[in-house]
Parts: sequence; structure tokens; C-alpha cells
Amino acid sequence: MHLRAFRLNQHGLSRLFGELEARVMNAIWALDEPTVQDVVDHLGGHANYKTVMTVMNRLVTKGFLERRKVSRAFVYKARFTREELFEHLSRQVLNGLIADFGPAVIAQFVDAVAESDRARLSDLATLVERKLVEGKSRRA
Repeated sequence: MHLRAFRLNQHGLSRLFGELEARVMNAIWALDEPTVQDVVDHLGGHANYKTVMTVMNRLVTKGFLERRKVSRAFVYKARFTREELFEHLSRQVLNGLIADFGPAVIAQFVDAVAESDRARLSDLATLVERKLVEGKSRRA
């Protein structure tokens, strides 16, 4: 499961998925193990059954959903919780940025955290200190 694009001009899951893919993922998490029809109903009257089915099957192929047959219909389930998915994909984004831009990304990240929320800067410092201590104990 790899992130193919990161859309800076979008928000939330739409940064990581297409708009309909993001809406489908949110529906899956809200409904637990829905059928395509359940997702269509959840999305509202403007959702097209075949389009939603195609998107859901692509999400299976991409590794984000699982599908199993129950009676005559398939039910779908997210392979990851929202939190697990965000953790995995945010790590991919950060690893890619660090690999491409190195120390500049780290400095910009710290600046962005400081500008957005001073309390988070303290949290970041605590996390960095914890990692430094863990690294020292592994070497000992």
C-alpha cells in the first residue's frame, strides 16, 4: 500500500485519495462492513452505484479495503483504522520529503509546528527527547 499522490490543495483524506475515494473510505469506517448499496445510500442520492462499486474495488486492489462474499453480495471492510492509515501514509509522506529535501524539511516542520500550536512544539520536544533516550539505551 503506497501513496501515489499528495494533494496540497485538498484537505483531510482528499489529500491522499481522490474525492470520491475519500468519501467512500469515510463511509466504510462509519458503516463497518457495508455492501456497495449501503455505501451508495450513505453517500446520498447523487452517488452512482456502478461508480461507487468501481471505486470500492479499486480500493481493494490498492490494499485499503478487503472484500468478502456474504450471500449474494460483497461486504467491504477497511484494512486499517483511520488512525492506522493516517500514521502509515503520513510516515510515507515524511520519509519521501526527508529523502528528497533533508534538513530543510525538518527545520520547516519544526517552524510549522511552532507557528500552528506552541503546545505541540513542547509535545514534539518530548517525543524527540524520548527517541534520543531510546537510541542511547539500544546502544548500551
